[in-house]
Amino acid sequence: MQRNIFSPKVQGLSGDILSTFFYKTSQIVMVSVFGLLPIFFIPNTYVSLGLMKSFFVIVGIFTTIIFASLAILRSGRVKLILPLPLLLFWAFAFSAVASSLLSGDSTDSLFGVSFDTQTSGFFVLLASIMTASLVFVHEKTAFSRLVWLSILSGVVVYSFTLVRLVTGPEFLSFNFFNSNLTSLVGSLNDLAIYISLIMLIVLVVINKLPDNIFIKPLLGVFTFSSLLILAIVNFSFIWLILCFFSLLTFLYLVSRDTWLKVEEEEVGVLPSAPVSRFALLLVAVVTITSGAFIVSGDFLGARLSQITGVSYVEVRPSLGATLSVARNVFQTDALFGIGPNRFEDAWRLYKDPVINETQYWNTQFVSGNSFVSTLMVNTGLSGLILFIAFIISFVYTAGYKLFFSKQTIDTGWQLVGNITFVGACYLWVMSFVYSPGPFILLLTALLTGLAIATGVTLTSKSQRVLNLAHSRHHGLFIMASVLFTIVASTVLFISANKQFVSQILFFSGVNAFTINQDLSAYDKLLERVSSFNDVNDGYVAERARLRLNELNRLLEMTEPSEDDQRHFETTLVEGISLAESAIAKDKSNPYNYGLLGSFYGFINPSLYEGVLERRENAFNQARKLDPVNPEYLVLQAQLVARLGEIAKARSYLTEALKLKRNYTDALFLLSQLDVQEGNATSAIATTRSIITLEPRNPGRYFQLGLLLVATSDLQGAIESLESAIMLDPNYANARYVLALTYLDLGRSNDAFLQLKMVETTNPDNLELKNLITELEVGSYSTKINEAEVPELRDGVVQNLQDGVLTTTPTDTNLVTPINTLPRGEEEGEVASNETVVDPNETSITE
Repeated sequence: MQRNIFSPKVQGLSGDILSTFFYKTSQIVMVSVFGLLPIFFIPNTYVSLGLMKSFFVIVGIFTTIIFASLAILRSGRVKLILPLPLLLFWAFAFSAVASSLLSGDSTDSLFGVSFDTQTSGFFVLLASIMTASLVFVHEKTAFSRLVWLSILSGVVVYSFTLVRLVTGPEFLSFNFFNSNLTSLVGSLNDLAIYISLIMLIVLVVINKLPDNIFIKPLLGVFTFSSLLILAIVNFSFIWLILCFFSLLTFLYLVSRDTWLKVEEEEVGVLPSAPVSRFALLLVAVVTITSGAFIVSGDFLGARLSQITGVSYVEVRPSLGATLSVARNVFQTDALFGIGPNRFEDAWRLYKDPVINETQYWNTQFVSGNSFVSTLMVNTGLSGLILFIAFIISFVYTAGYKLFFSKQTIDTGWQLVGNITFVGACYLWVMSFVYSPGPFILLLTALLTGLAIATGVTLTSKSQRVLNLAHSRHHGLFIMASVLFTIVASTVLFISANKQFVSQILFFSGVNAFTINQDLSAYDKLLERVSSFNDVNDGYVAERARLRLNELNRLLEMTEPSEDDQRHFETTLVEGISLAESAIAKDKSNPYNYGLLGSFYGFINPSLYEGVLERRENAFNQARKLDPVNPEYLVLQAQLVARLGEIAKARSYLTEALKLKRNYTDALFLLSQLDVQEGNATSAIATTRSIITLEPRNPGRYFQLGLLLVATSDLQGAIESLESAIMLDPNYANARYVLALTYLDLGRSNDAFLQLKMVETTNPDNLELKNLITELEVGSYSTKINEAEVPELRDGVVQNLQDGVLTTTPTDTNLVTPINTLPRGEEEGEVASNETVVDPNETSITE
């Protein structure tokens, strides 16, 4: 059947040197960009690796499109082919763009903060990669160059990973890879997907590899190093895929010299080389290893964590939780969803309130259970149906016709087709069970485009060639299409460039502020970044937060001068203006409304008419967008308590505790109000009564401990806080207060143990580090009643690749671990990468 689509494959280029130069240049750019993509990064640059690689590809695709378009115009001839999968993916990308424009937050949906993988702009980039890959049609030499360059990049990735595994994250960090939880290709899960992809490709071609003295050691080193890295990451689903394909390959190799050989001879296939026993052994090792990790990955993972010091568990919302969010989104807009890259907004609106009782209550998940399930929430039925149609079409077009075609085809191209098709299918399957990072999705698009290009090379019997010189109408249409393509590509490139530069400036400013603490310089840089990228609300909101912190500092002054008072008023006006500007840029972000409400909280409503209504409206809007988050209620309680409205503050805190029974901030403030009013004794009796009703609520024991401290019953406080920790071993705030109480009783070593355990989940907390240092040098003097509890995490940290890492077992079925959780952690042991302190051997007084 005739296929019709524009493809940058020019007919008859040999007759013109310039058109040949343009076309070959486009091929060289594609080979260079994607061959070097696995190892590409910019040292000493404070920007995410995903954005860095995406921008590198954007530059490459932009250059490829420009040169391919010039080649078409120069040659005057264009070959028209239309692969159906490519057409369907473009339809999906345009559907996503339409969803973005209708979402109410088009800025985040189109490009996001750092060209996120669920933005419609990223989908357009994936479609562009597939289209640009058609420059490889009938170009075996370009394919060969891409393969060899990719192999060299793969060697670098393996070497880099193994060396840092042995020497530690400080070696070869380039002031960029400062953690052992990241790699050249992204997160450790992305690294595992990349390595397992290479292993699958090796399984596909292993019977084609020569059996000689040079190949055997290389295969051996590759296999064992791959299994080592995969074992450290311990990605559950990858073991299943690898076990299945390795077992299938093993059975094929065992049968190939017998009945399969007879079948091949009957259909006229040339006899293959004998089966290599060494290859058979390697495949058997892969099968046995993957099977062992499927059966007892928790035990093996724990042992490897102890040896390597790497404990990696990424969590995502479960499939059930994601589908629940999708059902709620579909009630309002089933066709286009909530909008690309807006799963975080949907999660805030529709997450199950039960999650507030877990450690993930305030975790902002930017994606659901997988790339496809997230896509369903974001783009609705239109995006999901078109995406599934693309997958089905791709499997049929590039797979069915490749494996079941009866016509005689080039064996070299068939091998290329097998590799690209298997690789693309594997990566698309992973998108159904996981949300890969940018590099993996870019690689998926490339392999998909190469598989389509191979299918076109192998199965196209006829292609229509348009000679623009012979048809004025065709010529004008092609010229207009090329002009539109160049202009659209340029506009998208400029937009991506602004985003990339603004991110570099922003993160550089954050790093400089961390070192120098120069608020004025940081604010000026934020103003510059905001003017450069004037559609992003994040930079404006950050400037507003700086003023909020300054207002709090000024408010703590006991005797402010007239200049301080004028500075307070000026800062307040600026803060309100910036918060309103952030809301104007993004009306779907509840934190912007929380900021505005916080600024109005500095104004006494009895002195200024309308302030109370504005404050309440701001917080009500924040709660409307984030309905089960108790933070806004506690913030309101703090503001009204500052104005002396204690009864109203208690009302807000009671409402917050209905949303989250063990909310530490609410319990802490409630205890402070009791002490402030002289009701500590009666509050203790009330809290004890509540504990009889909620005996498994560690937050109530924490509250009781605080109240007992206020009444100087330190021994009782210790017993209560220890009970809280027994119920929740990861309760960092309870451990911190317990440590301070120990110090008041002279139990320095016990306090040191508690603080070191808190440090494992809060390694960057400056106040905690200072306290530990004071204990080590013997300079601690603060009493517990004088101390402030810093903001502490109870074991959950954000990953750089938009996922969430945990150091503790998941305590809810609303969240699913991607990696097999080591058995030691399930039993409550401290992970091997945490600091373990032996009380019998450690003394801070030595």
